[in-house]
Amino acid sequence: MEGLYIFKDSKCIDQIIGTSTLNLLAKKDNFEIMLYEFKADRPNSITPGNFKDLMEFYYIIEGSIVIGTEVESIRMQKGDYFYVQNIKETVPFRTVTDTKMLYITSQPVYNLLSAYTHDLKNLLEKSEAKDLYTYRHSNRVQDYSVRIADKLGLSGEINYTIALASLFHDVGKYFIPDEILNKPSKLSNDEFKYIKKHSTYSSELLQGKFSKDVATIVEQHHERLDGSGYPNKLKENEIRIEAKIIAVADSYDAMTSDRSYRSGMPPNQAIEELKSLIGKFYDKNVVLALEMILKDEGIL
Repeated sequence: MEGLYIFKDSKCIDQIIGTSTLNLLAKKDNFEIMLYEFKADRPNSITPGNFKDLMEFYYIIEGSIVIGTEVESIRMQKGDYFYVQNIKETVPFRTVTDTKMLYITSQPVYNLLSAYTHDLKNLLEKSEAKDLYTYRHSNRVQDYSVRIADKLGLSGEINYTIALASLFHDVGKYFIPDEILNKPSKLSNDEFKYIKKHSTYSSELLQGKFSKDVATIVEQHHERLDGSGYPNKLKENEIRIEAKIIAVADSYDAMTSDRSYRSGMPPNQAIEELKSLIGKFYDKNVVLALEMILKDEGIL
């Protein structure tokens, strides 16, 4: 029948697969209907749009989310819906379970989201191709960082920002020569100076793709409380809490992971190492939060 468009067996007009899955189901002029799928226990956000009078409508088909900040939040589940229009600041939300939402917009946003997601995937694929350990390491660091931020009771917006920063904290290693990045023996002083540039390279790659905060956090993730870190030798309160969290998650995963030239430490030994450096390198509350998480999981 003329004018009737049927899609069966989960087919859609187009699909974006990134940290979430976005399916374009239908579009007409500026009007778009999409299906958004999110994994459980992940921070997300709705950001102010580039279009004037953009309305974004969300209907929860499956799953549940918590929308808002720690101070003011609402749990929403299957059958609930909300919409935003002319928002001035980011609206954070977190998935409680695997979630599917019908997503309808009054302006064409799919192509913008597609380009954005393509950039993210490209960055991750480059780092994976360069160093497989870096890709797997970054995903583990993201998982630890998000859980630490949650354990510390930080706001949903900070939790979302740290999820992005922790996932991409090492993408600048793409510019480090292979013979240095994958060297199986101890690095020389000159080689280590090269390695230390990766946090700045990562920050530069992320500028313009996310909020300025993400690039700043990434640049700081190797700073240490006593000023011995890099690249800017920041101290204590000069370092953002998100960077302090990533520093602990990053160090713990590096200590406990097997590499080509050494075996990883047992978790209890790694935690004791981190605790011995509280106040010098690492924030006390962050280290103890990670310890509590590992105890809750039966790892310690």
